[in-house]
Amino acid sequence: MDQTSLTITQAIEAILAPAVMISSSGLFFLGLNARQSSLLHRIRVLNNEKRTLSRELMHHDHFAKGEDIRFCSLEHQLNHLVRRAWYVRNSLICNTLAVAFFVLTSFAIAIHFFMGNDRFFDTLPIYFFITGMFLLLVGVICLALDELIAYSVILLEVKDRP
Repeated sequence: MDQTSLTITQAIEAILAPAVMISSSGLFFLGLNARQSSLLHRIRVLNNEKRTLSRELMHHDHFAKGEDIRFCSLEHQLNHLVRRAWYVRNSLICNTLAVAFFVLTSFAIAIHFFMGNDRFFDTLPIYFFITGMFLLLVGVICLALDELIAYSVILLEVKDRP
């Protein structure tokens, strides 16, 4: 193999290396999307139940036995779930931006290959890659915070039961 084809092959390998992070971020993104969908569905269901109880209060000027406890529980759960949805949304945004930075890393490696020894393009790929990794870390931290809140929502639901 001649030197030119070896260099082109190495360049292609280097350009495709961030694709591993793009693929893993894609899997992470799918899980986050499912979590967000389930959270939003749960918020809608609980909000509908709260709305029904509010209508009952308007018509009868008081709640039926035990419904006042349920109404308060719904308010607490909804507050926690909305905060969880905020963390999941932030995680999704960070993950999406991380993928963008991994794609930019590939482009920066390609530009570096074609531009030669330009000092600016020597370091640009690593800055893009590190930024992408940092965004993934922030997304994972947001997900961990969501998990901590998730447990407290379950405790509220169980406490509400007679």
